[in-house]
Amino acid sequence: MVSIASMWAVLRVWLLSVGIGLCAAQAPAGAWPRAPGSGFVSVGFEAASTRNAFSTSGLEADPSPDFTGYRTLYAEIGVTQRLTFGIDAGQDDADNGAWAGRQITASLMGLPRTDGREDATDWLQKPTWAGVAFLRYAIGPLDARHRFAVQLGIGARSYEQLGLFYGLETIEHEPILRPAASWGMGFDSAWGPGWLALDGSLELRGNTGGRAVKLDATAGLAPEGRWTYMVQLQSGDYPGAEPFVKLVPGLVLRLWQGVSLETSAIWGLHGSDAVGTKAALWLEW
Repeated sequence: MVSIASMWAVLRVWLLSVGIGLCAAQAPAGAWPRAPGSGFVSVGFEAASTRNAFSTSGLEADPSPDFTGYRTLYAEIGVTQRLTFGIDAGQDDADNGAWAGRQITASLMGLPRTDGREDATDWLQKPTWAGVAFLRYAIGPLDARHRFAVQLGIGARSYEQLGLFYGLETIEHEPILRPAASWGMGFDSAWGPGWLALDGSLELRGNTGGRAVKLDATAGLAPEGRWTYMVQLQSGDYPGAEPFVKLVPGLVLRLWQGVSLETSAIWGLHGSDAVGTKAALWLEW
């Protein structure tokens, strides 16, 4: 069981990310094309652990739970009224992110801090990455209530190839092809304008032959003022892993004109007991 105290500790980690958060997430326009010359950049970091690690028994076994991290970079710019060019990239930060997460948790909960030396072999020491350059094309009337778009990304990824013995792992590379499709719809509500979106992708991997499927559903509200509210269901089916569904509620705070900060919580619903936080610095023009 997860105690109230441990849940409060997780919430405090999330709130802390609002205060320090020049960190991770992505906010692609999806089915809505960017106007020619306009653009968007998101940079960030995600830190996550497991609910089991924050349970009473988990904290008794390890009072400074491990965290994994993931760095992200997302950018897109409008080319024509229908065509958008973008880059979508990310890199594991499993070593440093895990160590930093332990220090944050230990500080917030008044638990012993670690210097990281005793955990040197607990986490992947060689980070892996993936990235694609993509073109997205809006289909159908641009003034329609329901918007649709198709996308094709081409890039590469690195992955860990296990060795004969522990410590003999190597990092290999392979090309990837990532077709995607999006649907979106705007609406008015008593709380202000909002939107619904579905974004799906299929990643085809060249050397390993794996296929990674991802489908996200998003709902958002953007009332007058500096705040925007979102909730997302993220689902995926990746090679060598159990299919998962995660709940990711988030807030966006407009700091200045064209500069916003997004912060979200992460809660695994199916196939994952992940709990964590992510935040992103948004730049728009």
